[in-house]
Amino acid sequence: MSFANRVLLCALAIFVLAGIAFGQTPRGEGDPRNLSPSVGTGGPEGGPTGLFTIYDGQTLRKGEFTFSVAYSNFDRDPGNVDITDWIASVNVGLNDHLELFFKTTAYRGIKVNNPQNLSSFYLPNTQGYFSSTLLGSGPAIILAPSGPNVGTLAGTAVFRPPFCPQCAPTGVFATYFSSGQPFVGFPFTGSLGPNFGIGPGARGTLFGFPGFSVTLGPPSTTGKTFGGADRFPGVGSPVGSILPGIVLATTVLPCTALTGNCGPPALPGTQNPIVVPVTFTTAPSYLPDAPFVSRLYGESSFNNFVAGAKWRLTGPRNPFGFGFIPFYRWYGDKAKDAQGFNQLQRGAGPGANLGDFGLVMFADARLSKSVNVSANLGYILNSNPKSNGSTLLDRPNEIIAGVGVDFPINKWFQGIGEFRSTQYVSSHTPNAFNNNPVEFLVGAKIYPARWWGLGAWYRRQLNQQSLSSFKTVDATTTIQQITNVNVPGRGIVIVPGTSVVSTSGGVPL
Repeated sequence: MSFANRVLLCALAIFVLAGIAFGQTPRGEGDPRNLSPSVGTGGPEGGPTGLFTIYDGQTLRKGEFTFSVAYSNFDRDPGNVDITDWIASVNVGLNDHLELFFKTTAYRGIKVNNPQNLSSFYLPNTQGYFSSTLLGSGPAIILAPSGPNVGTLAGTAVFRPPFCPQCAPTGVFATYFSSGQPFVGFPFTGSLGPNFGIGPGARGTLFGFPGFSVTLGPPSTTGKTFGGADRFPGVGSPVGSILPGIVLATTVLPCTALTGNCGPPALPGTQNPIVVPVTFTTAPSYLPDAPFVSRLYGESSFNNFVAGAKWRLTGPRNPFGFGFIPFYRWYGDKAKDAQGFNQLQRGAGPGANLGDFGLVMFADARLSKSVNVSANLGYILNSNPKSNGSTLLDRPNEIIAGVGVDFPINKWFQGIGEFRSTQYVSSHTPNAFNNNPVEFLVGAKIYPARWWGLGAWYRRQLNQQSLSSFKTVDATTTIQQITNVNVPGRGIVIVPGTSVVSTSGGVPL
């Protein structure tokens, strides 16, 4: 985000605080329950009056205002991602029914513990570790390149081998490790693509591809703000989007009557091994909140902003509170150029061009002086990230739901428990390892005085993609061999298909 935008944001916040401070009116001392901003993160947005991630049924009274700074750490899948957000917010009561709020993520740190499970780590400008010292591009499933001299491959799903020439500079696997995607910069279009180990062939031989040349793109330019992603030949997955499918395991096929160039008795191994994927996805795998993250640890600042209102329909003294929270969310970093996309690859966010629109219904009931129950149900309409007229990803929309219970024992202490979920819904780019987080939070808020306080909580996701969440089964993959080839002097040679083990105990081999 540019420095000028940050200065403008700070000036706006100072102006709002200075303007409303003169209108502050204290709340009554009879009620032990204090009001403070919610923190949000991991689905709900912070800012409106509430608990931690649950909005209660209360609003600030006319002239009251709050501002807060919060630290929130939580985990998300796929990728076993650890996210740390620093949140800043301010809100002000316009009357006894309506408050306005503004919130920003001032800092984000994102640590990816399982990068092999995220498609963003297989993009052409990203490398992974093949050993402690060797970097290269991992194997993936992509939409075949288009354009001249690519033949019938165009428009199909193809296996993109790895690219790590130093992993096997000589020997039988040298071609395999030099067949993948070289490192090229965003936006990729027109850059050198993988060669798939295909050469031009020679007179009298059976296989070859004269004139074969691969460049990446160009992508389609449908450019939908809400709707399907564009297609990125040579880069993205066959189902659409710039993100490729991922390959978790491969195997070497045995020699056949047509392939492998089996060695003589002195060289019993294959001389031209054919490596195929056995555990893979044709759809991408991505983190909806940061779909392009491709750093093991990335940092960003002031990457999203939220402005909205909290409108309570029932009276301020009614023990039952009910109302709505409309809000608009926008992002400071977008994929308009290499610099913006670099921020998205640092985990700054999804980079939606238009921004997102949310509406949350809230309700709460004051069961007694020391017990309050709150419930939320909301829907967030998410727009898509674009670059040069192409939609990079069709983002899912979100349904957020949760309940919270708080116990204002006295005016100094408030115990809190929450249970919430985020469901990714509507038509969107398929997510091979989709995870709808369900979690609980327990904590407390402490108020040394009515006008200030602090809180702490413990947060636990209940449906992480740990090893125990996968079925412990052995799976096999059927592979169709090259067959029905008319070999001079031999006639048509038929090679039957084969099958190989792809998982053992539910884990890719």
